[in-house]
Amino acid sequence: MLVDFENIGQNISMHKYSLIGSGTGRLVYDLDNGYVAKVAKNKKGIAQNKAEYQISTMDDTDLFAEVLAMSDNCRFLIMVRAERIGSMTVVWKYYNVNNNHELFHLDNFRDFYKKYNLLFGDLCRRSSWGIVNERPVIIDYGFTKEARRYYNTFF
Repeated sequence: MLVDFENIGQNISMHKYSLIGSGTGRLVYDLDNGYVAKVAKNKKGIAQNKAEYQISTMDDTDLFAEVLAMSDNCRFLIMVRAERIGSMTVVWKYYNVNNNHELFHLDNFRDFYKKYNLLFGDLCRRSSWGIVNERPVIIDYGFTKEARRYYNTFF
């Protein structure tokens, strides 16, 4: 599918899309078509977009929300839209575990965060997860060890 990033940028500047999330490096807009646009606000956001795009293209686990496309300048990342979860218990129930420690010791999870240089603590946050096709998936996985260098030492 061809993505018109220029049109998406214009629609964002004209407030045609709802802002559904924000962080220190990115804003997330609902494109009203089953996808979201993660828009980098700075170098942090660009690093996160690059990381998510790379992980999505390499991954074969279905644990991560799918990335459709990224703009050439890495400012825009298009990802499948997920429903928010109320708490991590949604994820724990799906995988039949009682806590994050048990979750990340399952075969599916044991080494994937190391493989992709993800920060374990970031994956334990409710805001990093969503529901796609009735399954919990990781929707915010751009805060890798490489992206971390764009943040101050307090992170």
